[in-house]
Amino acid sequence: MCDRGDRGLGLPQLGQVHDRRVPVRAPARALIPCSRSAPGPTTIQGRDPTEPGGSRQLRPDPGARVAQPDIVVVGAGLAGLATAWHLAPHARVLVVDQAQQPGAEASSQNAGMVRRLGDDPFERALAVRTAAWMADPGPDWPAPPPSRITGAVLGLGLDPHHLNDAVAHLRARSIVVEALCAPAEVAEVAVALRGAPLVGAWWLPDERVADAWTLLQGFGAGLKRHGGELRCRTRILGLQRTADRIVGIDTDRGSIQADRIVLATGAWSAALARAHGLHRPLIPLRRTLLQSTPHPCSHPDHPWVWIDDVGLYARPEAGGWLVSGCDEAVDPPDPGPGSRGGLEPGPRALAASKLDRWLPALADAELRSGWTGLRTFAPDRRPVLGEDPDLRGLWWVAGLGGFGVTCSYAAGEAVATWMMGDQTPWLSPRAVSPGRSFLRRWPIRPHGDLATSELIDAPEQPQDLERGGGR
Repeated sequence: MCDRGDRGLGLPQLGQVHDRRVPVRAPARALIPCSRSAPGPTTIQGRDPTEPGGSRQLRPDPGARVAQPDIVVVGAGLAGLATAWHLAPHARVLVVDQAQQPGAEASSQNAGMVRRLGDDPFERALAVRTAAWMADPGPDWPAPPPSRITGAVLGLGLDPHHLNDAVAHLRARSIVVEALCAPAEVAEVAVALRGAPLVGAWWLPDERVADAWTLLQGFGAGLKRHGGELRCRTRILGLQRTADRIVGIDTDRGSIQADRIVLATGAWSAALARAHGLHRPLIPLRRTLLQSTPHPCSHPDHPWVWIDDVGLYARPEAGGWLVSGCDEAVDPPDPGPGSRGGLEPGPRALAASKLDRWLPALADAELRSGWTGLRTFAPDRRPVLGEDPDLRGLWWVAGLGGFGVTCSYAAGEAVATWMMGDQTPWLSPRAVSPGRSFLRRWPIRPHGDLATSELIDAPEQPQDLERGGGR
């Protein structure tokens, strides 16, 4: 990883990855030392600092109704509203959701980190495009902006080569990624990593955190500005089909006719399509997020940190730390709304154990509260985007795997572009197509790390998914 003559982390020389044409910059901010007087609460993710995991209310506007939509988007989370926002200038768009308000499911359960240094190249393409847009999102986000720069450190606890391909990809796009070669360098950038037993670390000074609630507000404002409608508390009973084409949806409030239907309802998307013989294996995995009490190392400008191969992240939140041990458990949702879950002792203990070992500077953080949320994946952990090749008029924006904040803008842009008959040179439609071949067995990470992955079977029917693991 390092080629600057300093092997403080004991890393091999990897000059082919470290590109000397990319300038090495000093940390974007001065070191913020731990203070025994913790800073005041800060809210990044639209949560009440006194109620970690709580969300503000984003209610649909009772404005003009779309009497005869061209396009119905099923799902009012980040993926659905971003897609509707891109489509609204070109068509009559109606967004429907079974929840009481937009963004009530996975969009309200994420950690708000905008991560470009991910495993999958197509996910990275979406993340890079979304992050570039966040620098200047436009008039639908007047103030405050939906994101801000904090920087991020992607650490490696066991495998120094784990993210090399991703680093090369980002550097080819002129994104600054710096190798931190010595423990002192790591601690200078992020005091939360002081004493962390890493074998490597990458510093991305321009990474962001984003407020999902503010993103949703702006997407909803743009939808309304172009005459679209957001209709919540509307349960989808099924899709209407004539021969090989979708012609509308059935809801508990009646039928809605439309030429195109977009499935952007996360963990519920696959079941709607399965009724028409379409096997699109999307597996919902539950993950735990924990909020610590106020901690002296927490500061709003501290970079978020993620030890990727171990499966542990932490970022400042409400004067403390938002922490996850990156646990995964199969958990298909019930038909109705409400996927947010409570805490279980096992994942809480897993996160605390990982803090003790990998982030000793935060080992005294008291993980007092938290929640669990669903992240939905295809077996190859790649998004499912575009028109279904086996059922005309049915479009997908699904399988974002908890990266809705990071990828939703670009995912919506891609689908809207293809629907309008144009191309996206930055993303291959075939690579993310709903009709691509999927693995029959694929690994999940019950303990969050790569070394203890377990194989599960991709589901043929909802009952094939066993809660908590594979078959």
